[in-house]
Amino acid sequence: MIERFYSISHLSTGQLQELFRTYRSHGWVECEFHALIPPDVQRPKLSDAEILLNIEAGNEHNYCVFMLDCEDEEDGVLIGFGMAYHPDFSVYLHLPPEILDELVEKYVLPAKPEQKSYSSWTELLAEEGMKNSIN
Repeated sequence: MIERFYSISHLSTGQLQELFRTYRSHGWVECEFHALIPPDVQRPKLSDAEILLNIEAGNEHNYCVFMLDCEDEEDGVLIGFGMAYHPDFSVYLHLPPEILDELVEKYVLPAKPEQKSYSSWTELLAEEGMKNSIN
């Protein structure tokens, strides 16, 4: 399982809108609420024009992640956009994995420091114990 995050916090609203507009045709979009909702509440449906109007730099829900062999996710790049006028949900642009290098180069996306993924809390505790015994 590989999950690598890239910073998009340096991109302006215009750049984020351009990113969505340029790469929308290469992938698919879904909208999701941030909090758990009752099953009878429908997911929001926004047109691409409405999404573009709602994208803004600095939104805490903006992010970019590359995923490979992650449970319940297709391999590829996922870009999350928080919505300015719909703060209770985000829009996610799913892109194929081969677009990652192009995005990183075009938008100068720095990789965030890797965080180890643990298969269990006992694995985490064992590693932390080993670090403490060395110090």
